[in-house]
Amino acid sequence: MNNLVKSLFFISLVTLTFSCEQEAPTTGVELVQRAISYHDPNGNWDDLKATFYMKDSLPPGRDSRTYEFSLDNSHSKMTYAIEGLQYQVINDSLKILTGGITEERALRMRNYYTYLWGLPMKLNDPGTVIEKEIRKEEIDGKEYLVARVPYEEDQWYFYFEPETYRMAAYKFYKDEPNQVGEIIYLEGEKEFKGIKIPANRTWYRTEKPEFLGVDMLQEIK
Repeated sequence: MNNLVKSLFFISLVTLTFSCEQEAPTTGVELVQRAISYHDPNGNWDDLKATFYMKDSLPPGRDSRTYEFSLDNSHSKMTYAIEGLQYQVINDSLKILTGGITEERALRMRNYYTYLWGLPMKLNDPGTVIEKEIRKEEIDGKEYLVARVPYEEDQWYFYFEPETYRMAAYKFYKDEPNQVGEIIYLEGEKEFKGIKIPANRTWYRTEKPEFLGVDMLQEIK
């Protein structure tokens, strides 16, 4: 009898635990944490050291490019290289290796690459405010769970699949009342050191149907 009771208790405990794990998130913070658990289940982003080999596809009239950037997150270091230009940013210090670039632009590009390629993990950064409400919105007939993250200059929205919490898109508004901003659709994944990184990012304007380009991740190593 005791063994039967123990078995039933164990089954009930497992069922309860599984049920709790499957409960839908109720706040924006919970939603983002589910997404981070999907993309970086082992918490490797903060110590990531990797080189991203890129190719872009731009609107007609502009030449596509190949380039690469390296991140050494534990040392706050980024290296960027494209034909005719190579530089490093360590913390907030710029070192130009080839070509020329202003410090302001180099720091802006550092912030761009570390933020966008570090999503959704970068939403754990200190000072990030994730609104409590979870929104629902359709893209191309599919419903997504949406977290809104207001920054000082931009308002960001992050779209997650309700089944897996994979990040499927994000958009930001420079002028939200007039819907001025950009939306980025994410397709495919490349896995590196346990991190699932979106492979292709397709950019459009939000205020009008204008294609801006595609960032295509060719390889990580």
